Amino acid sequence: MNKIIDLRMDISVIIPTWNEERCIESCLKAIRFQETRAEYEIIVCDAKSDDKTVDIAKKYADKIVAIDIHSPGISRNTGAKQAAGNYLVFVDADTILSKNYLERVMEKFKDPELLGFSAGFIFSRRTEKLIFTEKITNSYLSFRDKVTLTTLVGFNLAVRKKAFNTINGFRDVPLEDGEFSIRLRKLGKIRYFTDFYVITSSRRLEEMGLLGTIKYYLEMDLARRDPKIGKLLLYNGYVKCKVDDLLLQEEFARIFSSKVSFSEMDITIRDYIQRKSDDLLEIMHKTTREQFARKITEISESIAELKLRAKISKMDVDRAIKLVKGRIK
Repeated sequence: MNKIIDLRMDISVIIPTWNEERCIESCLKAIRFQETRAEYEIIVCDAKSDDKTVDIAKKYADKIVAIDIHSPGISRNTGAKQAAGNYLVFVDADTILSKNYLERVMEKFKDPELLGFSAGFIFSRRTEKLIFTEKITNSYLSFRDKVTLTTLVGFNLAVRKKAFNTINGFRDVPLEDGEFSIRLRKLGKIRYFTDFYVITSSRRLEEMGLLGTIKYYLEMDLARRDPKIGKLLLYNGYVKCKVDDLLLQEEFARIFSSKVSFSEMDITIRDYIQRKSDDLLEIMHKTTREQFARKITEISESIAELKLRAKISKMDVDRAIKLVKGRIK
């Protein structure tokens, strides 16, 4: 007998798996015991694991779907076809959701224009190297969000089911989450939020090394669809491949321990931003000079951070203005 799908379900949480017996239980427990008023289901899509992944999943999942191909994109799409929820939440097996994550999903989607989002992350292991790496990665993803080039991350990604179906889900390609983000943001508004987070594994970091992981995240899709931002942030020039690990770590620690804010900027830079805002009144349309100046300040600070500088320069401001002008026109 075919199971009747409850169309009133709020959220479907979908987890692709393949030989994840070491971490899947922690992942599923965190989902099963969420503090939320939302109605939700758990769907595990397993690519023929030959360990105890499926046995463990049976204790927590509402549905277990078997697939023949080991592909994150195909696994997520298969789970989505079985989903009854209005919102789809994709979580990797080595990721643990905060206890109110699903409640935050419901809150965020109260914005009718929002199609999808990812939350920030921290690594489960808390070494100095991992902490500094998660900070620069979150900073980079937050920067892309500020300039409306948001990239979502597959290990925690929430999307409206209607929007997911409109763009036909994920594709079976490398960096499928970045490619999915490009198509989804063409459809409408997506965000990378840093006011809540998930805990994820540092397996990628351990496999690729510190600098390899930074390079992976910073350059994962710059060259594919957004040549302007690629020219703006020449990461190979800022983070050299052979730079000393300890030196790099100390530099980032210095930057993130004292984040630049508008009130702490040099008076000459503050005045420069105000003058530029006055000069650009004719292109601001619905925004005010103060809002425009605030946006320029935020983007300038992000550029300075990504260039390993604790203070912003006039060049950073000019680059930020160029980005904003390009988005307004």
